[in-house]
Amino acid sequence: ENVWDPEQNLRGGMAYLRWLLDHFNGNLELALAGYNAGEGAVQRHGGIPPYQETRAYVSRIVGRLEGAAR
Repeated sequence: ENVWDPEQNLRGGMAYLRWLLDHFNGNLELALAGYNAGEGAVQRHGGIPPYQETRAYVSRIVGRLEGAAR
């Protein structure tokens, strides 16, 4: 409802990410690409779109998650 409210903003972002994970059958990289570029862009390109910003975003987040899992 209010994107300027930190709690509501975080809850909305988490809900959207959860939806993207379900939409892309648990594929984290596609969900992250959808979060960054929109799920329509991921569908149109049949995977991570060839946008430099999106590819860098997916790589950065996956790298951080892999680093945190160690």
